[in-house]
Amino acid sequence: MNETNFASNLLSFAKKLKKGKMDPEALNERQWAEVMQLAGNPKKGMSPEVLAHAVEQYLLSLRDQADVGKSFYFGQLDEGFEGLFELPESVRVQIDQLIWEAAGGKPIDPTLRQSQELIAAAIMHSIEMRMGIAS
Repeated sequence: MNETNFASNLLSFAKKLKKGKMDPEALNERQWAEVMQLAGNPKKGMSPEVLAHAVEQYLLSLRDQADVGKSFYFGQLDEGFEGLFELPESVRVQIDQLIWEAAGGKPIDPTLRQSQELIAAAIMHSIEMRMGIAS
């Protein structure tokens, strides 16, 4: 509860937004891009509540993605693939590309433990990319 981490910082930022306090430097460029994608069309204007909701949705989407990675890591393939297909297409494409690169351009067998770890690692690396802390 009293920890300071990425999630608590985002939630604190969302609360400030709801109160009309805007801190453009609270998020990095990649995080802003993720939030704005969730917020919709900024050309029509955006209330602080809509922006705060988008910040909260961004955090939830990262958590959902982490849960998918956890499923693969622990060998829960049905749950992992189900969660993977629920992720946004752009995220799935990014994960596929990371897997392809890590596998050296060769197909993998997701029933093998090594492949499950590779998939989980790709999912987690994608999260880091979405957070703007990895490229």
